Amino acid sequence: MPKSKNASPPAPAKLSSTPYEPPAYHPDAGKSALLALTAELDALTESDFVTVKLDVEAATYAALGVAGFIADPEVHARFARLPKEEIDQARVDGFQAACFATLYALGEARSAGALATEIKVPTDIAAEADEVEKRMQAVCEYLLGDDAEIKPELDRLRPGTGNRDVANDLLGYARIYELRSAVVKTDPKHYRAGDAAKARELAGKIIQALSAAMTPKARLAYDRYVRAWTWLNRCYDEVRPAGLWLYRKDPHGEQRFPSLFAAARPNVGRPRKAGAAAEAGREGGEAAEAPGTSGTSGTKDSKAK
Repeated sequence: MPKSKNASPPAPAKLSSTPYEPPAYHPDAGKSALLALTAELDALTESDFVTVKLDVEAATYAALGVAGFIADPEVHARFARLPKEEIDQARVDGFQAACFATLYALGEARSAGALATEIKVPTDIAAEADEVEKRMQAVCEYLLGDDAEIKPELDRLRPGTGNRDVANDLLGYARIYELRSAVVKTDPKHYRAGDAAKARELAGKIIQALSAAMTPKARLAYDRYVRAWTWLNRCYDEVRPAGLWLYRKDPHGEQRFPSLFAAARPNVGRPRKAGAAAEAGREGGEAAEAPGTSGTSGTKDSKAK
């Protein structure tokens, strides 16, 4: 795995009351984990993909801290006692492997140059993407700005520029629409019933344009990276809710099972320009994330109701 821009990735914070150690990552273990997950990753469709706009490396190291905690025999036994119809235990047991696979896939994507591709998006796609994103952002900011679980994701989606950023934003807002479907549909002004599906469709077209501009090696590396990150999120969607319930009386419960979005705020970002349409015909391939860099992130204005 190529060296990260961070000479030494920060280890997950360890609570003084816990005896566990976060598992040590090695590229050989990551490669093996990625290979072992071939069937699961290949079964994912583009509509399943989770946005990679945030600092995936930081999020995955945070996830490894959780993996270390749930590997403790006593903790693992508590998860194992949960009813089988309530939790997919295989995803709990495979969570560490998902983390290792994601770190390896990220390294391979960087090495192949898949995170810094320059593309041009057709004007009609860019304009429609801008329109849909603005509507969805307006709904989410207005109705969910105070939602403790969703707010970190809104903060993450707000800054950024470029076509890859637009695609990731569309996927992010589509995910929020699914998570809070009963809430967003109450907006009488900006909500459109088909926007979540349209957002995924447009994101797919932009990502397809990105992919077409890549070398075959970079295209394959990026695909495996997105699939590995998506699978990690699927596993954590089993681990975190169960963990928060099991440790609901533990004052450190939220720290033991943190939101990966909150744990990995984007460290690169510029204010969104007038709209995605302005990006049409321009070079717009800013990397999805650039771990190890720092700077002041701009923000897109929230849409007033």
